[in-house]
Amino acid sequence: MARPTSPSDLPADLWRVPVYLPYLQPKLTQRAIDAAEAKLGVTLPRAYLDLLRIQNGGYLRLTSISPNLAPVDCIAGIGRRFPSILNKDWDDVKAHMREEGLKKPARIDELVPFCGDGHFHYCLDYRKSGPRGEPRITYIDIESFDTDKVVAPSFDAFVRKLRPAGVTVVIGIETTAKMSTVAAAISKASRRTFEDQGDQNSGYRVFRAKLPGAASWAFMTPNRVRHGFVRTSDPDYRTLKDQLADEVERFPEHPDCTYFVEADFDTAPGRALSRAIEKLPYPSRRVRLAD
Repeated sequence: MARPTSPSDLPADLWRVPVYLPYLQPKLTQRAIDAAEAKLGVTLPRAYLDLLRIQNGGYLRLTSISPNLAPVDCIAGIGRRFPSILNKDWDDVKAHMREEGLKKPARIDELVPFCGDGHFHYCLDYRKSGPRGEPRITYIDIESFDTDKVVAPSFDAFVRKLRPAGVTVVIGIETTAKMSTVAAAISKASRRTFEDQGDQNSGYRVFRAKLPGAASWAFMTPNRVRHGFVRTSDPDYRTLKDQLADEVERFPEHPDCTYFVEADFDTAPGRALSRAIEKLPYPSRRVRLAD
């Protein structure tokens, strides 16, 4: 049996910052939980509900469960927005399996997907526990139909196994100066123009510079950002734009770093950029970012 969990036990750095607001469901209520369990015909794991009480769905910062499996890029919450755990529908998959005589995944109606892209899914697996028991977590492939694999004995264990997909070495800069001021100073020192790309791609301002070499770029990004974001082109922009308006750190493990500069520092252009930053009147150091 999985050990009891609580919101404070769960990984503090699980959710990606800033939060992509179109994927965030409204604040979780007991009424919503009861309705979801009635619709799905199962008892949802306590650890899953504890996680949604912190944030009701969205993109993850910790995305790797195994190097051989697809990333766990998001977790579906409970609500009407996409992605929602309420959107379970295996009808087309089952029809294809019948036509092709496929047997895997077995008893697919007893799987409740909470992450996937239509080709693969991570699921709450009630095939062994029954609908009122503690489900295992299973990964299935419904493109090749060759994988039906238990990856964790419980949702709690699944979340605790998640790790960053990789580590990036960047230069962290400590300063109270404005981002545009620092970008201009780096441009002048390196003779590589850092141009403002705006904040519509990731929800925070990005400066970018082309470096010598094929597809070689340098990026400057802030650590402290607005907690939630929605693009102005989103149909629900006006409804969502004022949510999570506070500021938080993308990488709270580096609170002293105001900005990060990312490039391939193992190349000659990257090393030259690093030397240029070292000459500026801002303290800087190499840091490792888990992403």
